[in-house]
Amino acid sequence: MPDKILIRTPNWLGDLMMSTAFIQALLERNKDAQVDLIVRKGFESIPLPQRGRTIAYDKKQVSLFQFAREIKADNYDQIFVLPPSFSSALMAFWSRTPKRTGYPGDGRSIWLNDLKKYQKPHRTQHLINEYLQLLEPLPEKTYHPYLPMDENWISSQIQQSGLTLPQDFIVFAPGAKYGPAKMWPVQHYKKLAEQLNEHGIPVLIIGTQEEVELGDSIVSESKQDTNLCGKTSLLEMIAVMARSKLLVSNDSGTMHVMSALAKPQIALFGSTSITWTGPENPLAEVMTINYKCSPCFKRTCKYQHYECLTGILPEYVFESILKIMNHAIK
Repeated sequence: MPDKILIRTPNWLGDLMMSTAFIQALLERNKDAQVDLIVRKGFESIPLPQRGRTIAYDKKQVSLFQFAREIKADNYDQIFVLPPSFSSALMAFWSRTPKRTGYPGDGRSIWLNDLKKYQKPHRTQHLINEYLQLLEPLPEKTYHPYLPMDENWISSQIQQSGLTLPQDFIVFAPGAKYGPAKMWPVQHYKKLAEQLNEHGIPVLIIGTQEEVELGDSIVSESKQDTNLCGKTSLLEMIAVMARSKLLVSNDSGTMHVMSALAKPQIALFGSTSITWTGPENPLAEVMTINYKCSPCFKRTCKYQHYECLTGILPEYVFESILKIMNHAIK
């Protein structure tokens, strides 16, 4: 069994959250090993499952080769390369780690010496299962995304943010960096917020600085709702989600954060596949329309109608929220 293991985690927030299932399985299988994580710069303070160090990688500050040589000095026995990119495999090779485990593709087979084959065609099974199948033998138990945090951590982040949160609030995450083919229409979010407000349920909008206008367009006529886009750090946003009653979101990194928090959520899917990246959360409800051209995995709709998203009406989502909220209250 290896004594020192390194995991090159995915660069996207959602994929990172899904990889926490793999990290848990690896930790349980290698109970005495040091398990370190390489994460994209900006993710290093997220409370990920681990038993070692979290190493931030910023390609703007350090070259791939230099970073790999720094890893080499730590003498790892094995590195798992989760991202599908050429550069992540090359980093592993330059680190001279004896065992370099990952999937082929993108011309990277030459850099990895412990290649695994997809047990099913790519994107036809959940990404979590693809990660877990890097382990041999395959784990028999089921693993879900997981963020290890406690109430003290949540409280400290809320206090640091300076926010005063309302009671029994719902969170909307209307953005999706992938593109508009993942984004439920803003007018649908706005209508849903109005319906919730009529029942005395406040809504907080979360997102990045780039999504401020998107949030403003949802809460512009409401006195109960608040647009927090661009007003919280990533950690503060996670803490707000942890305090919320429910999240409504597109298929996005935020959706997978809520999945890792194991809290109620409604996930709205358009161009992407539930089979591949659906929230692995027992408390999640997924809403989608099996439109004739979906999932297409496109960033924009080539037909320009986005009917796979517009057809998910706010009334349907509202009814689901009330059922979930009533169940939670009981």
